[in-house]
This record gives sequence, C-alpha cells and structure tokens, in this order.
Amino acid sequence: MPIDKNLPIEEVFASLFREHYKDLRRYSIAVLRKRTGKVNPERAEEAVQEAFTIAWEKSTALLDSPSPIGWLYETLFNVLRNMIREDQRWTLRILKVQETFDLHSHASAPGSDLELEGFVSPEELDLLKRFYLNGETYQELADELGTTKTALAKRVQRIKEKFRKNYDGDRELSGSGGHVSNRGGSKR
Repeated sequence: MPIDKNLPIEEVFASLFREHYKDLRRYSIAVLRKRTGKVNPERAEEAVQEAFTIAWEKSTALLDSPSPIGWLYETLFNVLRNMIREDQRWTLRILKVQETFDLHSHASAPGSDLELEGFVSPEELDLLKRFYLNGETYQELADELGTTKTALAKRVQRIKEKFRKNYDGDRELSGSGGHVSNRGGSKR
C-alpha cells in the first residue's frame, strides 16, 4: 500500500509501523543470522526500533524519498551493520580484558579478591561476556538476576561507560588507569 504523504507525519509513522514492523523484524533477524550466525530477537527488535527512531528524526528525508519503505529498509540495514560492528568491538574488548584477568589471577594467591580497580569487576565482566559472547538476552539475564529488562540494560550501559572511560585497547591495562591489585594486599 502506497504512503499518503499528505497525511500528518504521526499517521504516516503509525501506518508504516502497523504495515511493516513484522517484515522489518524478520529482515533484521535474517541479517543478524547471516552476518553473525546467531539469532537474538531482542537485538533484532532493538535495531528495528532504532531504524524507526532515525526515520522519525529524519522524517523529511523519509517522506522525500521515492520509496519510503526502501529508505526504511536501507536505514535498518545500516543500523544492523553498525550494531554488528559495535558488538564485534565489545567482543574483542571483553576477550582482551578476560585475558588480563586470567593472567593476573594465575599470578595471585589462591582465594585473593582480584579485580581491576576503577575498571570493571569480575562480575561486571561476566555480565558483558554473557551478553556479548554467550548471546544471552537482556530478558534472560534480568529474569536470572531478579530485575527488570530496563534496569539490566541501564546497568550494562553503565558498565560499558565505565569500561570505555578506563579502557584504551592500544595500551596495556596496567597503563590505562585500571591497574591490578589484591584488595587486601599491595599493588602489583
């Protein structure tokens, strides 16, 4: 069904959403499956929502397009591509930090409470690993932790901000402000 560009923008968006959301979600799942080998319906929905947000913010470009539906699919593809790149960057960061945790945990006394001060705690790293490496969804993790999906997403966002603030992938962790220590002992 063609879009009536003379309608108020709210009605155009409501129509686009009603008529195309399911197809856009299926497309998003297919792209994620093909590009990552995994299917996470939450991530697919997140990408579709982001595409609609961009479309709202750039409604003039959407409506001026000869094919608003094509514009929306192209926008969704770009969102998915950026999401996949970002996930890959986080996966590499997490693996690098995990390697550092593993190296330092072997060097510390058994039972010591090792953490990267000012960086991320082992529990925070575990949460990121479960999301990015294991592919667990926010809903699965929230259910297990006894919290809401929104609260968990905010927690992950804060961990990632802390991570970004203290992490420079080109330098060793000990030189990035996130040094290794034993809580009750001396700095290493």
